[in-house]
Amino acid sequence: MIIDMKAKYFTAESQDAAESMALSFFSCSKPELTIDIIKGDKEGDEDWQILAIKGTEAETKNMKATYVLYYEEDGVYLEIFPERGQGEKLDTSALSHHLSRKKLIDPGLSAVQNLIAKGSGRTKIAVPQREHIYGEDLHVVVTGDEQEASARLISGEPTGPAMGIDHAKAALAEAGVEHGIDDEALKSMLDGKIYNEPYVVARATPPKDGDDGKLLFNFSTDERTGSPREIGGGRVDYRSLDLYVPVVEGQLLVTRTIATEGEPGISVKGSVIKQKPGKDISLPRGKNVEINDEKTEMKASVSGMVDFINNTINVSNVYKINGDCDMSVGNIDFEGSVHVTGSVRSGHTIKATDGITIAGSVEAARLIAGGSVEVKGGMQGSGKGHIEAGGSVTIMYIEQGTIDAEGPVKVDVSIHSRIETGGSVHALGKRGAIIGGQVAAAGDIIANFIGAVSNTKTEVEVGVMPRKRTRIQALEKDLERLEADLVKLNQLDAYLAKTQGTMDNETWTKLHLSGIENRRINTEDTQMANDEISALKDEIAHAADSKVHVFETAFSGSRVTIGSSTYKVTNEISYATFKYSDGEVVYGICEMSKGDVK
Repeated sequence: MIIDMKAKYFTAESQDAAESMALSFFSCSKPELTIDIIKGDKEGDEDWQILAIKGTEAETKNMKATYVLYYEEDGVYLEIFPERGQGEKLDTSALSHHLSRKKLIDPGLSAVQNLIAKGSGRTKIAVPQREHIYGEDLHVVVTGDEQEASARLISGEPTGPAMGIDHAKAALAEAGVEHGIDDEALKSMLDGKIYNEPYVVARATPPKDGDDGKLLFNFSTDERTGSPREIGGGRVDYRSLDLYVPVVEGQLLVTRTIATEGEPGISVKGSVIKQKPGKDISLPRGKNVEINDEKTEMKASVSGMVDFINNTINVSNVYKINGDCDMSVGNIDFEGSVHVTGSVRSGHTIKATDGITIAGSVEAARLIAGGSVEVKGGMQGSGKGHIEAGGSVTIMYIEQGTIDAEGPVKVDVSIHSRIETGGSVHALGKRGAIIGGQVAAAGDIIANFIGAVSNTKTEVEVGVMPRKRTRIQALEKDLERLEADLVKLNQLDAYLAKTQGTMDNETWTKLHLSGIENRRINTEDTQMANDEISALKDEIAHAADSKVHVFETAFSGSRVTIGSSTYKVTNEISYATFKYSDGEVVYGICEMSKGDVK
């Protein structure tokens, strides 16, 4: 047990006289004191000095080092008493803090330092003066970001005054704390006498960031499933797949909420903490739509179908052809959707800015759609049939034909054809086979069979469509052209600045307004090109995430490419998933089942 005892040095002409002074000072009997002789027991000592400690030898065995100030007639004296046994050594920082709080007049710092260095003894450190009794104090710390202020209650002398709430607030104000003071926390610390423990007594008011502007789409923007569309009463129309969203004239398509500024915060020192304003957002571009004056609502201006592709909303009506697309009809180039109730004969071309639906089959013809394509029959392409789609493609079979699609492709059988898609390829159905040709998908490829028993050369690739890389190159050339155009616009501005006042005013104004409009178009086109390049590069970076799932068999002669690696199938592989791992294409047990495919 470590003991903290009372002690004092006494000096007299004899040991008895010194001990008598100690007994009188402590008002106790000699057995209650522990006496250490400091000097006097050696030859040459003129007087005696003892250290008297109140307590028996057993009680003072482990006394810690301590100190006392004595205010006497000739000055202020500091006495330091060394530790005994296992007692703690002198806490010099506590001593220095105590002396500073005593507010001594003309303190002798060198005398104090010498006594501390000596480790024990008595020395005069100041002139005669009245003793200052200090009370509780408050030490305030403010975080660097001024988010919080904490305080430590410092104890006073036993007879010193306690700190009140007003005194504590004055200490906070002196430290610059003026906002967010927690009166309850401060009072709890003071009343609970929680000494030397940091206590959070003030908190900043945090800023409220503004809300970003948002777009609320009042129609489904989900990828169309291609499933039969429900027509009510629990019935479905197997001839009309879920490939587009119908709308009526005046229907609300998009609602825009405006960004808010938010509110600033206040630090504990009263400084303003800036908030982050919300980012505004613009309505998407649109065709056949109406936008209100506040630009907060977009409505359909015609009835038909709506697509949301490349941040553009297209509303268009439908052009329906009853029967075949043949010589009696000719080629079709239509701003909207095209429905053909019959078939499309060889040599014909159908162009539609939105979807194309063919109820029959397609021969060696071309279908070019900005949206989805549905062929309820199949395509006998004879090497010339071609389908281009900005959305998905659903077709029963394709033989010696080509499909280029941005969305998913669903086919029962692909024979010696080329398919390239920005989505996934589902070769599922009665046969679900890819036999010969090349199939490339940015997403997954799912099929029952890849290749054939006859070892037909069949190539499948997932991850990135080859034309995506070509598109990046084209966009980068566009950016070079736009940059060159911007240089010309800057030259025009410089020319107009020189000729203002000398050129005919009407001509000057036309050139000036033309420059402003062309600069706006240049800025928008540059932003769109950069955004598309960024999206394409991100898609390429994640190319290795795509997989090839085979529910039945991948035959010898097939090649599976993922990213830059290729796996050549030399023996039949059944119920497997091919994926990219550590720089190569590997396969294992199939990670999907037919029930997982929607």
